[in-house]
Amino acid sequence: MNIDPCWGSGGMFVQNHQGKVENHSIYDQEMNSTTWKLCKMNLAIRGFDANLGPYHDDTFHHDLHKKLQADYILANPPFNISDWGGNQLIDDGG
Repeated sequence: MNIDPCWGSGGMFVQNHQGKVENHSIYDQEMNSTTWKLCKMNLAIRGFDANLGPYHDDTFHHDLHKKLQADYILANPPFNISDWGGNQLIDDGG
């Protein structure tokens, strides 16, 4: 089971798995609506079945896979976002 909390267009995942679709349960999330749609398309044309959540959303403030326990976590956080609301997570229990 794989999860990427900052999924983007899915290119990093596709590249790391070299198009091999077998034996993968993919759970991911993306906050940008356009990028979320691109990711769905990118995975679909390559035959990957993934749970990206029912809509785009912010992983830090609204985790769509909160109870998921993954075997692998692959992430390239959006370092270019300077105000990502970290102050809202000070009392976060997770």
